[in-house]
Amino acid sequence: MKNFAKYFATLFGIGFISLAPGTFGSLFAILIWYVFIDLFSIFYFIVLFFFVLSVSFYITDIYLDNYKKKDPSEVIVDEFLGQSIPLLFIVNFNIYEVLIAFVTFRFFDIYKVYPINKMEDLKGSYGVILDDIVAGIYSLIILMLYKILTLL
Repeated sequence: MKNFAKYFATLFGIGFISLAPGTFGSLFAILIWYVFIDLFSIFYFIVLFFFVLSVSFYITDIYLDNYKKKDPSEVIVDEFLGQSIPLLFIVNFNIYEVLIAFVTFRFFDIYKVYPINKMEDLKGSYGVILDDIVAGIYSLIILMLYKILTLL
């Protein structure tokens, strides 16, 4: 289970990229989203998101216990989840919407505006994952504002 936790939490080792692993985690989410909407439908990406969400807290806790770190940079399943939140609302490929989702998520994830910064104080996997979930929700809000404004 230790090895599975390592591969799952680091998105198959992508998290070990030394330069900006969180950004690569976000890009991985976009790649997976694109493959799913191109080959299948958004429905299957939604199913994948909820599956990853449902097991990520447990698996991340295993990783944290084994490697004795609070919020290791190589754990990027949280970036996958956070970046996926705005992507869940992009049903067809639109480069502007994808760029807005990516840039705003990375901004909120890096700068940790309130209450994202408070999520990091939570213990274990909750502190690792929930800050990215909130950053993803903030990114989704910006994306929805963009969609509304472009309809006017």
